Amino acid sequence: MPELPEVETVRRALLKKVVGLKITDIKIKYENIINSDIDYFKRNIINKSIIDISRLGKFLIFNLNEGNIVSHLRMEGKYFYSNEDLDNKHVHVIFYFDNGYMLYYQDVRKFGRMEYKDSSELYTTTPLSLVGIDPILNKKFDYRLIYDKIVSRAVAIKTTLLDQSIIAGLGNIYVDEVLFLSKINPHRPSNEVTFDEVKSLCDNTKDILSLAIDHKGTTIRSYTSELNIKGEFQNFLKVHTKEYCPICNNKLNKDKINGRSTYYCANCER
Repeated sequence: MPELPEVETVRRALLKKVVGLKITDIKIKYENIINSDIDYFKRNIINKSIIDISRLGKFLIFNLNEGNIVSHLRMEGKYFYSNEDLDNKHVHVIFYFDNGYMLYYQDVRKFGRMEYKDSSELYTTTPLSLVGIDPILNKKFDYRLIYDKIVSRAVAIKTTLLDQSIIAGLGNIYVDEVLFLSKINPHRPSNEVTFDEVKSLCDNTKDILSLAIDHKGTTIRSYTSELNIKGEFQNFLKVHTKEYCPICNNKLNKDKINGRSTYYCANCER
């Protein structure tokens, strides 16, 4: 958390607030948030204007009139835009704008990261060069390419789908939902999944993530987006955090796969 739908919700909320504003100053309270030299980061961002906000997978990209800020919210990162003092011990970066407002980056667990990237290297260097196909930004899947990547692995299919280098944006919640709709047991070895099942996985991924975006993401535990917009997709979950299968009414299994809580129906998912 947050996953692709939540990041897209944050992007859309911030898009209405900060595009067109000039960054006049930056306060960095926890330097490890920045994946580069602090002076370099500040020097390339102060006095630049935000002209757009884009996204790739779970990464937010603040497009400046020169260069970009790449932001990964990780587990608990949040942005708050305000002209009031919202500073607290969990706020680690503050952007000051020419209209008197501030953009606060808050992260209780301090796992989030930011870095400056020139436009010429934005997608050719890490981290974005490692990101797989974005199921929302790409209208069509290359099923064969994804199939070849999936079946080259012998680990559980859930573990493979959580790998952002294959399909970007899928996290724990949405993988459970996609596997359920595709009728695939999360423990199945990836190299045993068929081509038709991969097509189903891809199509269901696009459908699930699109629906989740429509409902502003999933609010479980700590997710909120900018201005405390709360997602509603938790009301549409089929298996994640549920007790009984909505199809056969059998009690759902709850296991750990690579340390991640996993919900599935052993009867419907094979």
